[in-house]
Amino acid sequence: MRLNSQCTAPLAVIALACTFAIAPAAQAQIAGFHPSFYGSGEWDTKESQFYLLGIYAGQSKLGWSPYLNVNAYRLSYEVNDTQNDLSAFAPTVGLAHAARRGGYSVGAGYTWTDSEDAGAPGAEGGGKSGVHAAVGAYRNGRGDRPLRTQFLSSYNHGSRYVWTRLRSSIPMGSRTRVGAELVAQGGGKDGSYSNEFKLGPTLEYQWSANVRSGAVVGYKTMGGTRLPDGRESAPYFKLEFSFSPF
Repeated sequence: MRLNSQCTAPLAVIALACTFAIAPAAQAQIAGFHPSFYGSGEWDTKESQFYLLGIYAGQSKLGWSPYLNVNAYRLSYEVNDTQNDLSAFAPTVGLAHAARRGGYSVGAGYTWTDSEDAGAPGAEGGGKSGVHAAVGAYRNGRGDRPLRTQFLSSYNHGSRYVWTRLRSSIPMGSRTRVGAELVAQGGGKDGSYSNEFKLGPTLEYQWSANVRSGAVVGYKTMGGTRLPDGRESAPYFKLEFSFSPF
């Protein structure tokens, strides 16, 4: 199954987000599920752009609980002086375990794409349709300035593509956190593959109890057969947001 148009994936997530947003808060709290909306946009100097929009719904309690995560992304990338575009829609269901200062999760789902470029450089969830698996973990430290660490990883079997991100941050004041991220991703099939590594400082600001935003300014390096001119490097810039209505 392929997406029918370039806009189908983002519109699907927007429609789902609106469904959660207009549902009465009391009903969601009775069910024990709390939605969180998130998104990001990333740009570099090599004509690559990546946009992501998603929703996460889970339970706020200790121990094991189910969760649902749905996201869509749009990638624009240049290969051989030709601009390429790829859209994807990826729902995931799984189980999360929460403790006092940390937790972890495991899940699985399916990624639908509107093209079949398994080695597309920069496609976080892979460039070809297929079953995917996802894992995550986080840890909050002790003390007056506790270190917060987060690990996320996913694997798309259809494109044999893996994406992994490690982040750590510490508070700087009551609303601001600063830290760094390290991202490694890559994969592909039939001799067409790519890999990408990113490193950069992060800044997060909490506008209210429900709204946060963030930014990353870093450097990345890309290689693989999908980049026939050889390994390339470029600075990148990312903006992020998250919103939890209740």
